[in-house]
This record gives sequence, C-alpha cells and structure tokens, in this order.
Amino acid sequence: MKLPFYLVIFILFQFLFQCSNGSNIIHQSCKEASKNDPNLSYDFCVASLDEAASKNKPPTSLEALVGMSIQLTKSNGTNIISFISKLLKNQTFDQYAKACLQDCFDLYKDSLSSLEDAMVAFKCKDLDTAGIKVSAALDDSVTCEDQFKDKKGEISPLTMENHVYFELNVISLAFIQMFRQHY
Repeated sequence: MKLPFYLVIFILFQFLFQCSNGSNIIHQSCKEASKNDPNLSYDFCVASLDEAASKNKPPTSLEALVGMSIQLTKSNGTNIISFISKLLKNQTFDQYAKACLQDCFDLYKDSLSSLEDAMVAFKCKDLDTAGIKVSAALDDSVTCEDQFKDKKGEISPLTMENHVYFELNVISLAFIQMFRQHY
C-alpha cells in the first residue's frame, strides 16, 4: 500500500516537530536550571540529555524530562557499579583502596535504591520525597570520593565517575525543583 505524498510529508513533519520539541525542552530546561545552580553545567546538561533523548523517546514535557533525568542517572549508577566490580578484582590496589572501593560499591547500590524511590515518589507527585531521595544518591557519590582522601596520598580511581554521577543528580534535583514551581 502506497501512502499519499501529503500523508508522508505530514508524518515527517510530526516526527521532526516531536524531535525538535524534545530538544527544545532539554535546552530550555538546562538553561533555566543552570542559571539557578552553580553546580550545574549547561553544556553537560544538554549533552547528557540530548544523548539520552536520542536513544529513547524525546521528552515533550518537564515531567517527562524529570523522569528521563532520573532514569539516566540510574543507568549511569549501574555502569559505575559494574566498573567498581572490575576494579575490585584488580590485584594492584592495597587493602585500604579495596575497602574504599567496596564501600563505594555499597554506596552506589544504595543510591540506585534511592533513585528508584525518587522515581516512585515523583510519579506520585511527592516532590519532597523525590528531592530527598535524589539528594541521598548525590551524597553517596560525594561520600565515595571523600573516603579516598582520608588516607594521605590515596587517589580515587572513581573521581571522574563520581563527578559525573554528582552532576546527573544535580540535574534531576534542579528539574524536580522546576517542576515544583510549575506544578
């Protein structure tokens, strides 16, 4: 069955509009959020969410963007847990570093649970609980990084991962706050 030309054009424009609408909400929301939070980088926000939107259905509302940002953070946390598991098998780390890595593994597992709770709370429009749970996940990345600093000369092998996870959580928190203002 061959579709009429005008129907093909209509479908194409709908698709393009939906993609650009998702991109617009990402850019606008990242711009607004980064103005209000010094821990939030506009470029990082846009790059992270544009990439996530290209793999999934682009968000068409701030509510969908909050969900997407929490899901992106959960996915990143899952990747970090996998990375830590590989590091724990590495024989070059001393006992202190291995203990820190094990603590980080446990912290990230807890943070994924917190993010799941945040998603449930957000869907129920319990924005206070959602914000508290995302904040807990954010704190876990900071705690992971800080414990390596307790021993002089110890260098965290997770600095970049902790920083990215921190920023992703900051994005989710900022979007929850923006949603609260518009809700």
